[in-house]
Amino acid sequence: MKSSLAYYILYENALHGAPGLYVTVEQPAGNLLDHVASLGLKPTAVSEALPVLDVSRGREHLESSASRLANLSEGRVDSSSVALRILKDKITDLQRPSGFRLLVIDSWDALGLILDFSGDRAQTFSFFDWLRDLQITSLLISEEPAADSNLSNLDEEFLADGIIHLRNVPISETSFQRRIQCLKMRGVNQNTDFRTLLFENGRFEVARAIG
Repeated sequence: MKSSLAYYILYENALHGAPGLYVTVEQPAGNLLDHVASLGLKPTAVSEALPVLDVSRGREHLESSASRLANLSEGRVDSSSVALRILKDKITDLQRPSGFRLLVIDSWDALGLILDFSGDRAQTFSFFDWLRDLQITSLLISEEPAADSNLSNLDEEFLADGIIHLRNVPISETSFQRRIQCLKMRGVNQNTDFRTLLFENGRFEVARAIG
C-alpha cells in the first residue's frame, strides 16, 4: 500500500489546507483515483488542492518530444536530459498557481527507467538538488531491491533526508501484518522499531507491533 499511504498523506494535508501534487508514472490517474476512492477517500473533495499529474499516459509523448528536441539540437544533448527538463517544467508550471507544499513521485524506479538514471550518479544528485530547491516535502516511492539482487539504492538512500520502509511480515503460516519503519530521518533521533500499519474506516493508523 505504498501508493495508498503516499496519497493518503497528501490527501489529509489537502483537507487541512496544505496543497500537494501527486505524479503518477506507473499507473493512469483514473486507476489511482478509483483505488483510493475504494478505500473510502474522496478525491473529488480535494481535486483542486491535490491534482494528479499523469505521466503514465504521456510517457510516449514525453519520450517522443525529448527525442525530437534532441534531434533538433543535432545530438548536442541526449533525449533523457530533455525528457527530464520537460518533466521539471511541468511540475514547476503546476507549482506556480497552486503553491503546493508536498509532492509524491510514484515511482522513482519507473521514473529512473524513463529518464535513464541507471549508473548516472550525476543525474541522480542533480535531481535531488532540484527537489530541494523547490523547498517542499517530496516523497519518492521505490521498491526495495531483493536480497539477492545486484541493484542498489545507496545513492538515493544517502541523498534522502528520510527513509520509510513498508513491509508485509508473516506472523503465522497463513497471516501477514503490514508494518512500517522510520529507518532514517535526518536531524531527528527517531525510533527505528517497526510499527504495525493499520487501515480501517478510511484511515491509516500506526500501533505497536505485536509478534
